[in-house]
Amino acid sequence: MILKGLFVAGVAIFALSACVKHEIVPAPEPKVDLDAHFFGTINGTDVEFTQNVLSYRGSSTKSKTIPPPPAMSKAVYYSTMSSTSGAYIQSISVGLGSVNWDATVSPDPTLALFNDFFRTNDSPNFSDLGANGFEILYMDQNGREWRSSGSSSNPQDVEFTGIKQESDATGDYSKFICNFNGYVYSLHPDSLALTPPVMQLDSLNIENATLRCWFKR
Repeated sequence: MILKGLFVAGVAIFALSACVKHEIVPAPEPKVDLDAHFFGTINGTDVEFTQNVLSYRGSSTKSKTIPPPPAMSKAVYYSTMSSTSGAYIQSISVGLGSVNWDATVSPDPTLALFNDFFRTNDSPNFSDLGANGFEILYMDQNGREWRSSGSSSNPQDVEFTGIKQESDATGDYSKFICNFNGYVYSLHPDSLALTPPVMQLDSLNIENATLRCWFKR
C-alpha cells in the first residue's frame, strides 16, 4: 500500500508539473545609446554641456524643402545640446545639408541616402543656413542667437569623425564626433535703430570645439 501511495503521489506531482506554463521572456529590443557632450572655448571662456547635467540633453531636428516636381527635395539636419530647464538657455547646434531626394517617392531620404551623405561629407565647407554644407548656431546665456557665415573671412574649419549609423524602434541615427572652429555672428541690437539704419554684426570666436551627438533621419 505504501508503494502504491508513493506511485499515485508521484503521478500527481508529474501531472501538476506538466501543467505549469513556462514564461516566455522576449528577446531585448536593440536600443541606440544616445549620449551627447559639448566642450569648446567661446570668446575666451570654456563652455561645457554634458548629458543629464543641468538638464542638458542632445537632440536632432531637420529642415526640409519640398518644391513642386520634378525638382528634388532637400533636407538640412541639425544636432543640438540644450537644457530642458528654463534656468539654462545657453545652447549649441550644428547643421549639415543638403541631402537631395525625390519626395514623390518617399517623405524622407532613404536610409542608404542618409548614410551615404554623412559618410561622404566629413569635411564640409561652411554654408549659410547649412544649405550646402556646415553651420554653427549658438545661443548665449542672454538668449541672443549667433550664426556662422559661409562667406566669413575669419579662419573656420570642421571635421566629422567616428561616423556610425545605428537604428532602433525610435528611428535611424547617424552618430558622430564633430570638431570645429569658427566665428558666429549676430546683428547688433541697436544698429537698425540708428539714423540711417546700419547693418552692424557682432562676432564671437568658437575655438577647439567638440560636439558628440547625432543626426536623426
